[in-house]
Amino acid sequence: MRPRDIVRFSYKAMMSRRKRATLTLLGIFLGVLTLTAVISFATGYGLALKDIFKGSSMRLIYLTSREKLFDDLDVSKIEEMDGVEAVMPLIRIPMNVTIFGKSETYVIMGADMSYIDDVFPGIELLYGDWPPSPKEEAVVLGYKLVNKLPPDEVEDLVGLNVKVSYDDILTTRPRIYGIVAPYGTSIIADVDRSALVPIDYAMKLYVKLTGKRSYTVLAIIAEDVESVDRVVDQLREEYGDTAFPIAMKDLQKQLDTVINMSLLVLGAIAAMTIVVASIGIMNAMYTAVTERTRIIGVMRAMGASQRDIAASFLFEGVLMSSIAIVSGMILGYGASLLLAMIMGPGQMGGPRATTFTITPILLPEHAMAIAGVTLLITILGALPPALQAARLEPAKALRFE
Repeated sequence: MRPRDIVRFSYKAMMSRRKRATLTLLGIFLGVLTLTAVISFATGYGLALKDIFKGSSMRLIYLTSREKLFDDLDVSKIEEMDGVEAVMPLIRIPMNVTIFGKSETYVIMGADMSYIDDVFPGIELLYGDWPPSPKEEAVVLGYKLVNKLPPDEVEDLVGLNVKVSYDDILTTRPRIYGIVAPYGTSIIADVDRSALVPIDYAMKLYVKLTGKRSYTVLAIIAEDVESVDRVVDQLREEYGDTAFPIAMKDLQKQLDTVINMSLLVLGAIAAMTIVVASIGIMNAMYTAVTERTRIIGVMRAMGASQRDIAASFLFEGVLMSSIAIVSGMILGYGASLLLAMIMGPGQMGGPRATTFTITPILLPEHAMAIAGVTLLITILGALPPALQAARLEPAKALRFE
């Protein structure tokens, strides 16, 4: 038999029993739909978390206090450690920022502008410049603080003074040096909804509000990525259980491991539905072999080989699987988008609570894996009945009632 004849025979055989073929196809379809939806949503969730962690370079270490707060003596001590390039306290103060008479509460984030690209890698300015001095009474506004204004008005803000206040306790009027281009959320701040100020100016505001120079978290920048482990060891030796160092490169590695394991486990669970569907295919194909025994005998008598018979049954299973894969992937991805819409933005809790948007993604390698696994399982399910059909003796098949 020519390949075209095998395809035609398989298609006609499938269409002659549409209800059974539809039910068999439905099992594969539901399995592919579930697997695609789970993998797409989990991938989107993982990438959203990774996007949050982009806000720290691989040579950055966060040191969090467990018992007593850090002070300037701790900062000086850590700066003397081998492999440390810089140390800065993380100062975050919720304050009212008034722009064109409209006042809203935003986070004032103190940072050493010399290391801004280490704290927020890839950050860029839409307009203006970074403040030249750590003592400058200056502010760089996040994109969402001004995105509702016309572009020409946003650019005109640079060089003006903005009112920053904390109830009736403190009011200051720093100069606007720049506007940050859309950035997103990092592990330590929602940059788009923050006002970045020089570290010494932030410290001045913090002392005025709290009356003390103590900090819960220090950001430590190692000389290079290779120095990170050495610095972490020194921090553990110095502070023991009283403080907890978190190296961003280790956190990234752990996050990648967790995401990959989650995809593997969720994918394996969802793939079980396809395994169940393959049993349905096997059952349907065995029934088809019984029903077509005389037809098989006629085909063999007319010169069809065992390979032709096996190929026709296998192709019928592959044809049903292919239809289910295409439709299942399309609707599965649509289901993941619907699920993300229903669940809404993700939430990261804690003192730096923030929300993040989950956008389901079906990566090409994941799509190929889903299609490949489904086809393999389908073929394994269709192979035994196909071989049974091929082994039928023509004479016995023709006499079958």
